[in-house]
Amino acid sequence: MLSTVLEQVVNGIVTGSVYAIVAVGMTMIFGVLRAINFAHGEYYMLGTFGAWFAVDYLGLSYEASIVVGILATIVVAYVVGQLVMRRMVGAPAESGVLATLGIALILQNAVIFVFGGGYKFFSGGYIEPISILGFSLAQQRILILVVCLVVFVGLELMVTYSRLGMAMRAVSQNVECCEVVGIDVPQVVLRTFILGAALAALSGVLTAPVNVSVYGGMGELITFKTLPIIIMGGLGNVRGTFFAAMILGIAESLVATYVGLQFRDTVGFATLILVLMWRPYGLFSTQARF
Repeated sequence: MLSTVLEQVVNGIVTGSVYAIVAVGMTMIFGVLRAINFAHGEYYMLGTFGAWFAVDYLGLSYEASIVVGILATIVVAYVVGQLVMRRMVGAPAESGVLATLGIALILQNAVIFVFGGGYKFFSGGYIEPISILGFSLAQQRILILVVCLVVFVGLELMVTYSRLGMAMRAVSQNVECCEVVGIDVPQVVLRTFILGAALAALSGVLTAPVNVSVYGGMGELITFKTLPIIIMGGLGNVRGTFFAAMILGIAESLVATYVGLQFRDTVGFATLILVLMWRPYGLFSTQARF
């Protein structure tokens, strides 16, 4: 029994790593824009489809497909950021909700129009299992966990020491003061948005070999997975997002094993309701952004 529980906890940590990489991009965008990006899951989808196209149609290796998927997503995010997200600075929250919902529908239907609405088989990745401390894990799952840790350490260093990171922290605290001292707020928002989309795409190309199949509506589920995470973690709190993602991943794994797989997708919002009853502002402070 204990070994089974530990195995599910390990699987939950891997799942939480996937959620964390996606959710951190969404919470960073909220930190500088004060708006939830409801199209965030679509960038996860774009990264996955970019990698799938590179493997199946271009005949590239999985390693090269990761680069292709991320770069394709960055290009789309740049266009969307220039046309829409930069204009959301100072706009009402309702405008951001409607704009990002519209973008989500456009991107989702564009992918379905180009590639079709059926499921596609993803043939790349490292699926061979290896044994660590008595647990058998696919190499791809270990890669996801390692990349997650590297991403969060890198983000911590970036927001602490780089000019962009300091500008992001400043904008997240007071937009008006940043404009007074000459910080280009729309440019900071654009760069943060592109970084968040690239992280979502990275998560997509890493999890594609585990999910095996890709389809046009896969981003929608990811968006609804990340919403409870960023709220539980404290809106805009990067470190809180990491721990909330791990909590959700472990909870989903245990529920799927001991309650039923069909209840797995309800765990996020059920956990969110319980957390908000206890701590209405989330598990971690909303003031500790970045």
